[in-house]
Amino acid sequence: MSKIEALNLIGSTPMVHLKTLDPKPGVEIHAKLEYMNPTGSMKDRIIAYMIQKGVEEGKINENTTIVEGSSGNTGASVAMIASTMGLKSIIFVPDKCSEEKIAIIKSYGAEVIVKPELTYGKFPAIKASESEDYYHIDQYNNIYNPEAHYMTLGKEIWDDMNGEIDAFVAAASTGGTLSGVAKRLKENNPDIKAILADPEGSVYKPYLEGKEDYLSYIESFHVEGAGKTKLCATMNFDIVDETIAFNDEKAIAMVHRLAREEGLMAGGSSGGNVWAALEVAKRMEAPAKIVTVLPDSGFKYLSKIFNPQWLKEVGLGHLVK
Repeated sequence: MSKIEALNLIGSTPMVHLKTLDPKPGVEIHAKLEYMNPTGSMKDRIIAYMIQKGVEEGKINENTTIVEGSSGNTGASVAMIASTMGLKSIIFVPDKCSEEKIAIIKSYGAEVIVKPELTYGKFPAIKASESEDYYHIDQYNNIYNPEAHYMTLGKEIWDDMNGEIDAFVAAASTGGTLSGVAKRLKENNPDIKAILADPEGSVYKPYLEGKEDYLSYIESFHVEGAGKTKLCATMNFDIVDETIAFNDEKAIAMVHRLAREEGLMAGGSSGGNVWAALEVAKRMEAPAKIVTVLPDSGFKYLSKIFNPQWLKEVGLGHLVK
């Protein structure tokens, strides 16, 4: 029997047709189940790729401690992959990070440091400057982030759909997913639309709309792993054809619908992605196929978006059934 290592399980995730969401005959929504990667999120792809590049470039060795800032999923990926290599890791997370995500990161042996949401991103670079044995992954500026999606996820989506794709819809935090996947798809077919699903309170949509005061649109929102309060170097804004805004209620309501109607346990950004994909599908004429991704698992949010008490506390108690 051949031996399979955990890292070999990254990628080749299933693509499913969300049959209960088709708005009209001949218009379909398909979703890539990225939560079926080893740590329960698509971030396994980019971290495996970026660490490999770091090793190849001589930046990572047996004495390296990997440092990163993460809303949770990237941190879990760093912690898992570092542990399989016998390396230490330090992860900075925002204070809105779910208890489950923090517990998962710690379970892989990483040190977790919680900082305020608006400032946590600056601490990994500060920490990395303390020692030459620290290596900052820097997912928000590392060009290998979108390249990883171009090389893996983008290719898989094209192959899964046999090239029959009219639009790709995805939220952006670092922007690596949308940038990398859309580049791959558009190289194969320039007519494919790249659509950004952005939470209200993120700066991406107002920035893309040309608003000079885009930073004034920053507001708090509860969906994790989507949207940003600053622009990231890994986000290719030129590749975006359209931006659709969603709010916490729309995203979380869709998460519950996916669980009850499709049997898919996904996180909040997945709900935002699918809600936006449905909005796109409603205005398309058959035949048409829209593809999106479910970035992480709903099991990472049992204390939040699947918790009736938490929903009531954030004003979404009406979603409890």
